[in-house]
Amino acid sequence: MVRAPVPWRLPSTPLACAIVRILLVRLGAFGDILHTLPLAADLAADGWQVDWLCEDRWSVLLEGSPAVTRVIRFPRQDLRATGWAWHRRFRLLGRLLGDLRRERYDVVIDAQGLAKSAFWSAFSGARQRLGHDRSRARELAWLVPQIGVPCVAEHVIDQQRDLGRPLLKAQAPSGPWRFPLPAWQAERTWAATWLAEQKLHRPWILNVGAGWPTKVWPVERQSALLRALGDQGQAALVVWGSRAEGDIAQRVVAESGHGVVAPNTRIPQLAGLMASARVVVSGDTGPLHLALALGTPAVGLFGPVPAERNGPRGCGYRNLQAPGAAWERRDVSKVDMGAISVEQVCAAAEAALAERA
Repeated sequence: MVRAPVPWRLPSTPLACAIVRILLVRLGAFGDILHTLPLAADLAADGWQVDWLCEDRWSVLLEGSPAVTRVIRFPRQDLRATGWAWHRRFRLLGRLLGDLRRERYDVVIDAQGLAKSAFWSAFSGARQRLGHDRSRARELAWLVPQIGVPCVAEHVIDQQRDLGRPLLKAQAPSGPWRFPLPAWQAERTWAATWLAEQKLHRPWILNVGAGWPTKVWPVERQSALLRALGDQGQAALVVWGSRAEGDIAQRVVAESGHGVVAPNTRIPQLAGLMASARVVVSGDTGPLHLALALGTPAVGLFGPVPAERNGPRGCGYRNLQAPGAAWERRDVSKVDMGAISVEQVCAAAEAALAERA
Protein backbone atom coordinates (compact mmCIF):
# COMPACT_ATOMS: atom_id res chain seq x y z
CA MET A 1 0.00 0.00 0.00
CA VAL A 2 1.37 3.42 -0.98
CA ARG A 3 1.21 5.87 1.90
CA ALA A 4 0.38 9.52 1.42
CA PRO A 5 3.17 12.03 2.09
CA VAL A 6 3.14 13.83 5.42
CA PRO A 7 1.96 17.43 4.80
CA TRP A 8 4.31 19.26 7.13
CA ARG A 9 7.97 20.17 7.48
CA LEU A 10 10.58 19.55 10.12
CA PRO A 11 11.71 22.47 12.28
CA SER A 12 14.38 24.65 10.71
CA THR A 13 16.76 23.49 13.44
CA PRO A 14 16.49 19.68 13.45
CA LEU A 15 15.61 18.24 16.81
CA ALA A 16 18.08 15.44 16.25
CA CYS A 17 21.00 17.86 16.68
CA ALA A 18 20.69 17.89 20.46
CA ILE A 19 18.33 15.06 21.43
CA VAL A 20 19.66 12.38 23.70
CA ARG A 21 16.72 11.18 25.77
CA ILE A 22 13.05 10.66 24.96
CA LEU A 23 10.09 10.11 27.26
CA LEU A 24 7.35 8.08 25.56
CA VAL A 25 3.91 8.43 27.16
CA ARG A 26 1.51 5.59 26.44
CA LEU A 27 -0.23 4.66 29.69
CA GLY A 28 -2.26 1.69 28.43
CA ALA A 29 -3.78 -0.60 27.52
CA PHE A 30 -2.55 -4.12 26.64
CA GLY A 31 -3.02 -3.96 22.86
CA ASP A 32 -2.22 -0.25 22.64
CA ILE A 33 1.14 -0.77 24.35
CA LEU A 34 1.97 -3.45 21.78
CA HIS A 35 0.85 -1.19 18.92
CA THR A 36 3.31 1.45 20.14
CA LEU A 37 6.31 -0.86 20.58
CA PRO A 38 7.39 -0.52 16.92
CA LEU A 39 7.75 3.24 17.49
CA ALA A 40 10.10 2.55 20.41
CA ALA A 41 12.00 0.09 18.20
CA ASP A 42 12.42 2.74 15.49
CA LEU A 43 13.71 5.32 17.96
CA ALA A 44 16.08 2.94 19.71
CA ALA A 45 17.49 1.70 16.41
CA ASP A 46 18.13 5.32 15.45
CA GLY A 47 20.21 5.86 18.56
CA TRP A 48 17.83 7.53 21.01
CA GLN A 49 17.44 6.51 24.64
CA VAL A 50 13.76 5.75 25.22
CA ASP A 51 12.08 5.84 28.64
CA TRP A 52 8.40 4.88 28.80
CA LEU A 53 5.67 6.06 31.18
CA CYS A 54 2.91 3.45 31.44
CA GLU A 55 0.43 2.14 33.97
CA ASP A 56 1.88 -0.30 36.48
CA ARG A 57 -0.28 -3.23 35.35
CA TRP A 58 1.16 -3.07 31.81
CA SER A 59 4.79 -2.45 32.73
CA VAL A 60 5.53 -6.16 32.41
CA LEU A 61 5.21 -5.74 28.63
CA LEU A 62 8.14 -3.33 28.62
CA GLU A 63 10.47 -4.27 31.48
CA GLY A 64 13.34 -6.07 29.81
CA SER A 65 12.57 -4.77 26.33
CA PRO A 66 15.82 -4.07 24.43
CA ALA A 67 14.26 -0.87 23.04
CA VAL A 68 13.28 0.68 26.39
CA THR A 69 15.96 1.95 28.75
CA ARG A 70 13.68 2.62 31.70
CA VAL A 71 10.03 1.88 32.45
CA ILE A 72 8.37 4.47 34.69
CA ARG A 73 5.30 3.04 36.37
CA PHE A 74 2.18 5.17 36.66
CA PRO A 75 0.70 3.93 40.00
CA ARG A 76 -2.83 3.27 38.79
CA GLN A 77 -3.49 0.46 41.26
CA ASP A 78 -2.43 2.54 44.25
CA LEU A 79 -4.52 5.48 43.07
CA ARG A 80 -7.60 3.29 42.78
CA ALA A 81 -7.05 1.50 46.06
CA THR A 82 -9.92 1.97 48.49
CA GLY A 83 -9.28 3.94 51.63
CA TRP A 84 -6.69 6.25 50.11
CA ALA A 85 -7.15 9.84 51.18
CA TRP A 86 -7.07 12.49 48.46
CA HIS A 87 -4.00 14.16 49.93
CA ARG A 88 -2.09 10.87 49.68
CA ARG A 89 -3.07 10.52 46.05
CA PHE A 90 -1.92 14.05 45.25
CA ARG A 91 1.33 13.38 47.07
CA LEU A 92 1.90 10.23 45.02
CA LEU A 93 1.25 12.04 41.75
CA GLY A 94 3.44 14.92 42.86
CA ARG A 95 6.36 12.57 43.49
CA LEU A 96 5.94 11.04 40.04
CA LEU A 97 5.83 14.47 38.40
CA GLY A 98 8.92 15.57 40.30
CA ASP A 99 10.79 12.43 39.23
CA LEU A 100 9.95 13.08 35.58
CA ARG A 101 11.02 16.71 35.68
CA ARG A 102 14.33 15.84 37.32
CA GLU A 103 15.16 13.61 34.36
CA ARG A 104 15.23 16.68 32.06
CA TYR A 105 14.08 14.84 28.96
CA ASP A 106 14.94 16.37 25.62
CA VAL A 107 11.67 15.25 24.02
CA VAL A 108 8.38 13.84 25.23
CA ILE A 109 6.07 11.99 22.83
CA ASP A 110 2.39 11.71 23.72
CA ALA A 111 1.53 8.48 21.91
CA GLN A 112 -1.95 8.25 23.48
CA GLY A 113 -3.56 11.55 22.56
CA LEU A 114 -5.91 11.87 25.53
CA ALA A 115 -6.19 14.41 28.33
CA LYS A 116 -4.51 12.11 30.87
CA SER A 117 -1.47 11.51 28.65
CA ALA A 118 -1.35 15.16 27.55
CA PHE A 119 -1.10 16.21 31.18
CA TRP A 120 2.12 14.24 31.70
CA SER A 121 3.47 15.47 28.40
CA ALA A 122 2.72 19.10 29.24
CA PHE A 123 4.30 19.01 32.71
CA SER A 124 7.16 16.58 32.06
CA GLY A 125 9.62 19.43 31.68
CA ALA A 126 10.83 18.11 28.31
CA ARG A 127 12.31 20.67 25.94
CA GLN A 128 10.21 19.55 22.97
CA ARG A 129 6.73 18.00 22.92
CA LEU A 130 5.47 15.78 20.11
CA GLY A 131 2.10 14.13 19.65
CA HIS A 132 -0.78 13.44 17.31
CA ASP A 133 -2.47 16.43 15.74
CA ARG A 134 -6.16 17.30 15.91
CA SER A 135 -7.14 14.59 13.40
CA ARG A 136 -6.08 11.85 15.83
CA ALA A 137 -5.88 13.27 19.37
CA ARG A 138 -8.98 13.76 21.53
CA GLU A 139 -10.04 15.67 24.65
CA LEU A 140 -8.05 18.74 23.51
CA ALA A 141 -4.81 16.76 23.82
CA TRP A 142 -3.75 18.18 20.43
CA LEU A 143 -3.19 21.57 22.08
CA VAL A 144 -0.18 20.36 24.07
CA PRO A 145 2.37 19.18 21.45
CA GLN A 146 4.63 21.77 19.86
CA ILE A 147 4.75 19.47 16.85
CA GLY A 148 1.47 17.77 15.97
CA VAL A 149 1.94 14.84 13.60
CA PRO A 150 -0.91 14.41 11.08
CA CYS A 151 -2.68 11.07 10.93
CA VAL A 152 -2.23 9.85 7.35
CA ALA A 153 -1.61 6.12 7.83
CA GLU A 154 -4.43 3.58 7.87
CA HIS A 155 -3.15 1.11 10.46
CA VAL A 156 -2.77 2.17 14.10
CA ILE A 157 0.80 0.83 14.26
CA ASP A 158 1.82 2.99 11.31
CA GLN A 159 0.07 5.96 12.93
CA GLN A 160 2.21 5.43 16.02
CA ARG A 161 5.41 4.96 14.02
CA ASP A 162 4.75 8.27 12.26
CA LEU A 163 5.28 10.02 15.60
CA GLY A 164 8.97 9.32 15.19
CA ARG A 165 9.26 11.19 11.88
CA PRO A 166 10.63 14.46 13.34
CA LEU A 167 13.36 12.51 15.15
CA LEU A 168 14.54 9.83 12.75
CA LYS A 169 17.60 10.43 10.60
CA ALA A 170 15.72 9.06 7.61
CA GLN A 171 12.75 11.32 8.51
CA ALA A 172 10.41 8.36 7.97
CA PRO A 173 9.94 4.97 9.63
CA SER A 174 11.03 2.15 7.37
CA GLY A 175 11.11 -1.62 7.41
CA PRO A 176 8.68 -4.11 8.92
CA TRP A 177 7.01 -3.77 12.28
CA ARG A 178 9.35 -4.80 15.10
CA PHE A 179 8.15 -5.79 18.55
CA PRO A 180 11.07 -5.79 21.02
CA LEU A 181 9.37 -7.75 23.80
CA PRO A 182 11.18 -8.98 26.91
CA ALA A 183 12.71 -12.45 26.55
CA TRP A 184 10.51 -14.09 29.23
CA GLN A 185 12.68 -17.22 29.14
CA ALA A 186 11.47 -18.61 32.46
CA GLU A 187 7.84 -18.23 31.40
CA ARG A 188 8.51 -19.94 28.05
CA THR A 189 10.10 -22.86 29.90
CA TRP A 190 7.13 -23.06 32.27
CA ALA A 191 4.70 -23.03 29.31
CA ALA A 192 6.52 -25.80 27.49
CA THR A 193 6.50 -27.95 30.64
CA TRP A 194 2.83 -27.29 31.37
CA LEU A 195 1.73 -28.01 27.80
CA ALA A 196 3.67 -31.29 27.83
CA GLU A 197 1.95 -32.29 31.08
CA GLN A 198 -1.43 -31.60 29.45
CA LYS A 199 -0.38 -33.51 26.32
CA LEU A 200 -1.02 -30.41 24.23
CA HIS A 201 1.34 -30.29 21.26
CA ARG A 202 1.12 -27.05 19.28
CA PRO A 203 -2.52 -26.43 20.21
CA TRP A 204 -4.97 -24.03 18.67
CA ILE A 205 -5.52 -21.27 21.21
CA LEU A 206 -8.94 -19.69 21.61
CA ASN A 207 -9.16 -16.47 23.59
CA VAL A 208 -12.73 -16.14 24.87
CA GLY A 209 -12.94 -12.52 26.00
CA ALA A 210 -12.29 -8.89 25.11
CA GLY A 211 -12.40 -5.49 26.75
CA TRP A 212 -15.64 -4.47 25.01
CA PRO A 213 -18.70 -6.78 25.08
CA THR A 214 -19.25 -5.97 21.40
CA LYS A 215 -15.88 -7.52 20.51
CA VAL A 216 -16.68 -10.94 21.98
CA TRP A 217 -17.51 -13.86 19.69
CA PRO A 218 -20.73 -15.54 20.94
CA VAL A 219 -20.26 -18.45 23.33
CA GLU A 220 -22.15 -20.86 21.06
CA ARG A 221 -19.74 -20.07 18.23
CA GLN A 222 -16.76 -20.68 20.51
CA SER A 223 -18.17 -24.02 21.64
CA ALA A 224 -18.82 -25.01 18.03
CA LEU A 225 -15.22 -24.18 17.10
CA LEU A 226 -13.92 -26.46 19.85
CA ARG A 227 -16.20 -29.27 18.65
CA ALA A 228 -14.90 -28.81 15.11
CA LEU A 229 -11.31 -28.94 16.37
CA GLY A 230 -12.12 -32.11 18.29
CA ASP A 231 -13.54 -33.70 15.13
CA GLN A 232 -10.32 -32.77 13.32
CA GLY A 233 -8.13 -34.17 16.07
CA GLN A 234 -6.64 -30.75 16.81
CA ALA A 235 -5.49 -29.92 20.35
CA ALA A 236 -7.21 -26.85 21.78
CA LEU A 237 -6.31 -24.53 24.65
CA VAL A 238 -8.76 -21.91 25.93
CA VAL A 239 -7.24 -18.79 27.51
CA TRP A 240 -8.94 -16.10 29.55
CA GLY A 241 -8.21 -12.93 31.49
CA SER A 242 -10.85 -12.08 34.11
CA ARG A 243 -12.89 -14.25 36.45
CA ALA A 244 -15.94 -13.82 34.20
CA GLU A 245 -13.90 -14.90 31.18
CA GLY A 246 -12.67 -17.90 33.18
CA ASP A 247 -16.30 -18.96 33.67
CA ILE A 248 -16.89 -18.64 29.92
CA ALA A 249 -13.80 -20.74 29.21
CA GLN A 250 -15.06 -23.50 31.50
CA ARG A 251 -18.46 -23.34 29.84
CA VAL A 252 -17.26 -23.63 26.24
CA VAL A 253 -15.00 -26.57 27.11
CA ALA A 254 -17.84 -28.31 28.96
CA GLU A 255 -20.37 -27.69 26.17
CA SER A 256 -18.02 -28.82 23.41
CA GLY A 257 -16.47 -31.75 25.22
CA HIS A 258 -13.08 -30.75 23.87
CA GLY A 259 -10.19 -28.56 24.87
CA VAL A 260 -8.28 -27.60 28.01
CA VAL A 261 -8.79 -24.44 30.04
CA ALA A 262 -5.55 -22.58 30.66
CA PRO A 263 -4.59 -21.79 34.26
CA ASN A 264 -4.67 -18.26 35.57
CA THR A 265 -1.72 -16.62 33.82
CA ARG A 266 0.08 -13.32 33.82
CA ILE A 267 1.04 -11.79 30.48
CA PRO A 268 4.53 -13.37 30.33
CA GLN A 269 3.06 -16.83 30.96
CA LEU A 270 0.37 -16.22 28.34
CA ALA A 271 3.15 -15.25 25.94
CA GLY A 272 4.91 -18.52 26.70
CA LEU A 273 1.77 -20.48 25.85
CA MET A 274 1.16 -18.49 22.67
CA ALA A 275 4.73 -18.94 21.50
CA SER A 276 4.08 -22.69 21.42
CA ALA A 277 0.69 -22.46 19.72
CA ARG A 278 -0.16 -23.53 16.18
CA VAL A 279 -2.58 -20.65 15.70
CA VAL A 280 -4.46 -18.15 17.88
CA VAL A 281 -8.14 -17.24 17.43
CA SER A 282 -9.20 -14.09 19.25
CA GLY A 283 -11.31 -10.97 19.15
CA ASP A 284 -9.75 -7.52 18.89
CA THR A 285 -7.98 -7.47 22.24
CA GLY A 286 -4.56 -7.77 23.85
CA PRO A 287 -3.90 -11.50 23.30
CA LEU A 288 -4.55 -11.16 19.55
CA HIS A 289 -1.97 -8.38 19.27
CA LEU A 290 0.40 -10.35 21.49
CA ALA A 291 0.22 -13.20 18.97
CA LEU A 292 1.34 -10.79 16.25
CA ALA A 293 4.18 -9.47 18.42
CA LEU A 294 5.34 -13.04 19.10
CA GLY A 295 5.11 -14.09 15.45
CA THR A 296 2.41 -16.72 16.12
CA PRO A 297 -0.16 -17.18 13.31
CA ALA A 298 -3.56 -15.78 14.23
CA VAL A 299 -7.12 -15.12 13.10
CA GLY A 300 -8.61 -11.85 14.35
CA LEU A 301 -12.37 -11.53 14.84
CA PHE A 302 -13.43 -7.92 14.41
CA GLY A 303 -16.73 -6.11 14.94
CA PRO A 304 -16.98 -2.47 16.07
CA VAL A 305 -13.37 -1.62 15.14
CA PRO A 306 -12.20 -1.91 11.51
CA ALA A 307 -9.77 -4.76 10.93
CA GLU A 308 -7.95 -2.54 8.43
CA ARG A 309 -7.03 -0.24 11.33
CA ASN A 310 -6.28 -2.70 14.14
CA GLY A 311 -5.89 -6.14 12.64
CA PRO A 312 -2.63 -8.11 12.48
CA ARG A 313 -1.04 -8.04 9.04
CA GLY A 314 1.53 -10.08 7.21
CA CYS A 315 2.32 -13.69 6.45
CA GLY A 316 0.31 -15.99 8.70
CA TYR A 317 -2.48 -13.60 9.71
CA ARG A 318 -6.11 -13.30 8.68
CA ASN A 319 -8.93 -11.04 9.90
CA LEU A 320 -12.69 -11.49 9.70
CA GLN A 321 -15.03 -8.50 9.98
CA ALA A 322 -18.55 -8.70 11.43
CA PRO A 323 -21.20 -6.14 10.45
CA GLY A 324 -22.32 -3.54 12.96
CA ALA A 325 -22.04 -0.04 14.34
CA ALA A 326 -18.51 1.35 14.27
CA TRP A 327 -16.89 2.00 17.66
CA GLU A 328 -19.88 0.71 19.64
CA ARG A 329 -18.50 -0.48 22.98
CA ARG A 330 -21.40 -1.99 24.91
CA ASP A 331 -24.62 -2.55 22.96
CA VAL A 332 -24.17 -6.05 21.55
CA SER A 333 -27.42 -5.72 19.61
CA LYS A 334 -25.67 -3.25 17.31
CA VAL A 335 -22.75 -5.52 16.38
CA ASP A 336 -23.39 -8.98 14.91
CA MET A 337 -20.28 -10.91 15.94
CA GLY A 338 -22.30 -14.10 15.40
CA ALA A 339 -22.17 -13.39 11.67
CA ILE A 340 -18.63 -14.79 11.73
CA SER A 341 -19.06 -18.53 11.29
CA VAL A 342 -16.94 -21.40 12.56
CA GLU A 343 -16.35 -22.46 8.95
CA GLN A 344 -14.94 -19.02 8.13
CA VAL A 345 -12.62 -19.13 11.14
CA CYS A 346 -11.32 -22.59 10.30
CA ALA A 347 -10.77 -21.66 6.65
CA ALA A 348 -8.98 -18.46 7.62
CA ALA A 349 -6.76 -20.31 10.06
CA GLU A 350 -5.82 -22.97 7.52
CA ALA A 351 -5.05 -20.28 4.95
CA ALA A 352 -2.84 -18.45 7.44
CA LEU A 353 -1.01 -21.65 8.36
CA ALA A 354 -0.54 -22.65 4.71
CA GLU A 355 0.88 -19.22 3.95
CA ARG A 356 3.29 -19.46 6.88
CA ALA A 357 4.36 -22.97 5.87
